[in-house]
Amino acid sequence: GCPGVLAVLGLEAAAPGECELTRLLQDKLQYEMRLQYMKHYFPIDYTVQVQYEEVLRPSNITRLRNGTVSEAALRYLWFHVSSQAVLRIREVLPEKHPSWKYTQELCQLFDALGEEYSKYRQ
Repeated sequence: GCPGVLAVLGLEAAAPGECELTRLLQDKLQYEMRLQYMKHYFPIDYTVQVQYEEVLRPSNITRLRNGTVSEAALRYLWFHVSSQAVLRIREVLPEKHPSWKYTQELCQLFDALGEEYSKYRQ
């Protein structure tokens, strides 16, 4: 395996393409970048409505891991929830917003990861 953004969840990527894409995502999702693009550039009272099911908590991952959920399924779950979160943010951003390019790059990386998963999804 390789270290990557999935390491936050205690998971390792399996395929080389998935490994490289998660490394690129990890670079883009570093705390400083998220702070700058997803907090500092947004107005204080700005919110994006999400459903309870759209939030992926570490405790849920631990419970799933202790159950019968495979590592591959957990990686796909992380991908799905994260990519949908970025899409929800993109829906409310005007093109001239300072975070537009950042979220566009995230969407492209998630799209590429989705392509990778479609090659071997069970």
